[in-house]
Amino acid sequence: MFKKILLVRNESTFLVNAIKNALIGAKYNVEESSYSVAELSKKKNNTNLILLYTDSELEEHRDAMVYFKDLCVEENMIMIVIGEKHAFDLVHRYVPREDLAFEIARPLDMADLISKVMIVTDDEFEMQRRKCILIVDDDLTYLQMLREWLKSTYRIGMANSGTQAIAWLATNKADLILLDYDMPVLDGPKVLEMIKSESFASSTPVMFLTGKNDKESVTKVVSLKPADYLLKSISKDKLLTTLDKFFKQR
Repeated sequence: MFKKILLVRNESTFLVNAIKNALIGAKYNVEESSYSVAELSKKKNNTNLILLYTDSELEEHRDAMVYFKDLCVEENMIMIVIGEKHAFDLVHRYVPREDLAFEIARPLDMADLISKVMIVTDDEFEMQRRKCILIVDDDLTYLQMLREWLKSTYRIGMANSGTQAIAWLATNKADLILLDYDMPVLDGPKVLEMIKSESFASSTPVMFLTGKNDKESVTKVVSLKPADYLLKSISKDKLLTTLDKFFKQR
């Protein structure tokens, strides 16, 4: 199935048409849209990449910039911007720089554009943009179940002990850690203390995901400031909703 590119432009100029034809020639499904938020919202579905072609009238479309920000932050949309420095500066006021895959200055090198589009629409590139969650639990069956629940939305790392988790974090970056409370040798609170003491992991948010719901256990970890305290009885849908809300708030 061809990847879909939403080509956003003010009007269909000669160069815009040349870009569209080059993308179609590279086997992409290309749909054009103006800067109208109403039109963008209708055409964004199933889009793999937004290709934003800017011009001198970009200043008039700040509402579209806000909408692009929402798409990038909330829906993990990928964007490439074509334009000049003043256009890039304007886009930066709204869309986080890390959500712009490339900024391509004019005059445009069409071969370079197609090459960059191929990079960002590659399945591996899209996978690497997903948030990464490290699951730490000594119950291997539960580990595998959580992985199955989350793998279609997130990149997943797994560790079945606190020592293994620290070793994983020393060479990998997690956006969130889901940590069991009751584990042999090193329990969850001790593992969290170790994580916070390591410079390479101290800023990584940690949520407890545990079967322990007694007041004493919860009170014990309050001072460690976990991002949340969830029970293993949580449903798949509720967990996915909780994680999605967490990342959007951040």
